[in-house]
Amino acid sequence: MDIVDRFPLYPLIYSFIVYPAIAWVLLRIIKGKAQMPLFAVFSVFSLAVMCWLSGARAVRLAFVVPYTKAALIFFLFYLGFILTFYVILRQSKKHAAMWTACFLVPIAFLVFIKYLSVYVNPFGFLLVPAGLSHYEAFFLGISYLSFRFVLLAVEVRNEVVPTPTFWEYCAYATYAPTLSIGPINHYSKFIGSIRNPDRTETPVGRSLLRILVGFTKYIFLSSIAAQFTYAGLLRDGHPHASIDAYISILVFPMYLYLNFSGFCDVVIGVSGLLGIQVSENFDQPFLARNFQEFWNRWHITLSIWIRDLVFTPLSKALVRRFGPRQASHCVAAAIMVAFIGVGMWHGRGLNFFVFGILQGAGLVTVHYYTVWLKKKLGREGYAKYRQNNAIRYLTTGMTYAYFAFTLILFANTWSQIGDLIRVLV
Repeated sequence: MDIVDRFPLYPLIYSFIVYPAIAWVLLRIIKGKAQMPLFAVFSVFSLAVMCWLSGARAVRLAFVVPYTKAALIFFLFYLGFILTFYVILRQSKKHAAMWTACFLVPIAFLVFIKYLSVYVNPFGFLLVPAGLSHYEAFFLGISYLSFRFVLLAVEVRNEVVPTPTFWEYCAYATYAPTLSIGPINHYSKFIGSIRNPDRTETPVGRSLLRILVGFTKYIFLSSIAAQFTYAGLLRDGHPHASIDAYISILVFPMYLYLNFSGFCDVVIGVSGLLGIQVSENFDQPFLARNFQEFWNRWHITLSIWIRDLVFTPLSKALVRRFGPRQASHCVAAAIMVAFIGVGMWHGRGLNFFVFGILQGAGLVTVHYYTVWLKKKLGREGYAKYRQNNAIRYLTTGMTYAYFAFTLILFANTWSQIGDLIRVLV
């Protein structure tokens, strides 16, 4: 029997019950200079616990001891990366070249763990005795942590915040509720909440309600929706009519939203009880009237990261290179590059690469269509177009449908996509 599968909610219980209870004592009861060091040490310890729980999903009871040994070593490796980045960040004030390292080191580490770990495995001497073959699971939240580090470097470079102290940095890097699937929270918001707590921003009643709504979405509603997704409806070994495939395609975005946004609701609510502000990650995305608006409402913190750190500098560089007359095409090119990156960030494999291309293609289409429409209709005509409810309902439905069909690549392997196509035809 698997360790964690005996009680699959262990990771959630630790992140959303055990950690907040102890963190509340450290942040609300303990005062003075000892507060931040104690909170940081506890958060680092919690990172070790969460990494152990994450990897333990594939471990049998007979391998607990060698597994724990391997987990400890990988945690120390993970912690070494975290501490290395802090050293680089501190040195960046003295050496301008270190700013480049602040961007490259987190992304390089992310690429190594998330994409190269399948091909480069120097840790077999640890994994084989523990009954494991891969070590990626031990680096829980590496995608979000790497992106948060880049954000931190930008805020320090732009003098939004001073370079954090060692304990403040450790607390931010290993804050458990946002560890596994975000949101990608700014350091300035995190540390500002701790230094100057403001209950008007995180009222207890609203935070508790947010937790209730989040768990309802994450535990109950997403479980209902899951029964109509690809795995729940189609992969039961029985023949299916094409209508079942269409149902799965159209329900999967709702399942993903309920699961992901529900988790984020709980993160925001639990953090609110601690007095810590966390950025919103969703804003009624399925009411978006076009794909550009959709990505301003879906996974907002990732969209902002991509916009500020990839799209904007790249589009400006292209305009400088090719001139203002080519600005529209430069914007389109920057969109495609940015969203290919989004696709690859979500997972390795050609299907995620194509998924990113399709997201970019949807945004580029909206971009060119908007430019053309503004020229054809003029300012007043375009304003009337935007106010037309019939057009709004049509484009909102088209946006949802397009996203749903692109998620086929996100949610399925190539063989599963082939099976789905056979059901559709």
